[in-house]
Amino acid sequence: MFFFAIYSILISEGVVYLKETVIRFWSGLHTIGSNIVSLQNGDYRLIMDFGALAGADINRLCHKSEGYSLLSENLLPKIDGLYDQATLATYPLESLEDSSIKTILCLSHLHLDHIGSFGQLSDKTPVYALQESVDFYAKLKETNLLPAYNVNWQGVQPGEVIEHGPFSIEFVPVDHDTMGAASVFVTAPDTKLIYSGDWRLTGFEPEKMMSWAQKANAFNADLLLMEGTTFSHVNTDPSEVDIRIAAKTTDLRARNEWHLIENIKKAMADYDGRLVAFNGYPQNVRRMIELVKVANKMGREFVFNSAFYQMIQDYVPADLRVRKLSEHDVTVEMIQAEPEKYMLQVEEDSIDTLLSFPAGLYLHSNGMPLGSYMPSYEPFVNRIVDAGWEFVIAAATGHASTRDLLLMNAVIRPKVIVPWHTFQPETYAKALQEQGQLAWLPEYDQTYTWSTLAASLGVIDEKN
Repeated sequence: MFFFAIYSILISEGVVYLKETVIRFWSGLHTIGSNIVSLQNGDYRLIMDFGALAGADINRLCHKSEGYSLLSENLLPKIDGLYDQATLATYPLESLEDSSIKTILCLSHLHLDHIGSFGQLSDKTPVYALQESVDFYAKLKETNLLPAYNVNWQGVQPGEVIEHGPFSIEFVPVDHDTMGAASVFVTAPDTKLIYSGDWRLTGFEPEKMMSWAQKANAFNADLLLMEGTTFSHVNTDPSEVDIRIAAKTTDLRARNEWHLIENIKKAMADYDGRLVAFNGYPQNVRRMIELVKVANKMGREFVFNSAFYQMIQDYVPADLRVRKLSEHDVTVEMIQAEPEKYMLQVEEDSIDTLLSFPAGLYLHSNGMPLGSYMPSYEPFVNRIVDAGWEFVIAAATGHASTRDLLLMNAVIRPKVIVPWHTFQPETYAKALQEQGQLAWLPEYDQTYTWSTLAASLGVIDEKN
């Protein structure tokens, strides 16, 4: 009765919404990242995340002049009414200007596999995200740590509800290895859906996940679109590259962020008289701050390059000290003369500078290159090891373990779970079914409604 009442009221106000919401999956069903899903009811549409599709070049995606080619090469989702005429050129899709569809985009977080296609969006399309994420993006863009996307940012607060036609949308904070990450809760006239975004229980703020799980359970979702990154590695053997790298590196990968900090602290104690280098992920600000604390307590100055230094300044507590590698602060010559006094942040493109210093401890902490699946990774490792450095893989994942994924699905108890954001959705689905939950594997080029889906899966839909 409740949903039919809303439907009648909206009609009486002269705005026509359809009874049923159309759901379509555009990307991310069999990949880690690139998740894109749309919900449409009448002329109102929301799209969740708009990352780089597998194989797409991030630099090309920044240029609208590449829109036609990217669409032709299946490197952009072919969504009518989303791209403006300048982006489409002569590509046969309905343009934003010619469409009656009112589209908004909801962003879960700032990783490139979720925002990498933003360069193809019109600045007329509102992009909603937690205000913390919007503010952090501005800092990352200012320091060239993320591309400059000319989009229509709309920051929202936790607990704030956005109304877009028949849709009510709320962003709920989650813990991930970036700032401002969120899950998206959507209420439509005929269904309720949660898009989990990316999350973990093993970060610096697990309490966010406890609150999220309680809220998600109370939401009573019909559909839960749940990430499954770590199921990608179930029953997989290490590659030959992994085996070769393991033989020449030290593995300090940790079960959680606090465990990682302790591992790094112990490793640094063994290198008391030599330089410690750190190659980390720029969006994991909290990890860097905790390591600044460690370095300062050990009598070391943590020295950042210009971009990282500028980015992290607003987040470092006043009682901690960070320095910048420059002619006007800490110079290369100062580090060469007294390497034991410093912890140096480096990046893939600054290894020449690193290798000009006496060999010490190199901490590869989710920095670039990310791993053995990248062709540049093994040569990168070899170069550092051959120069006499101890190469330590000092990482902690930004994603939930398979055990934690299954636990949270059991806690939330949606009617149907969509396992995606993984290379092995079938394995994930089987694990869910084994714990008594209903998993559904959607397909591309199909549209779905909750009522037809519920009927096909044998789900009792109280709304009909």
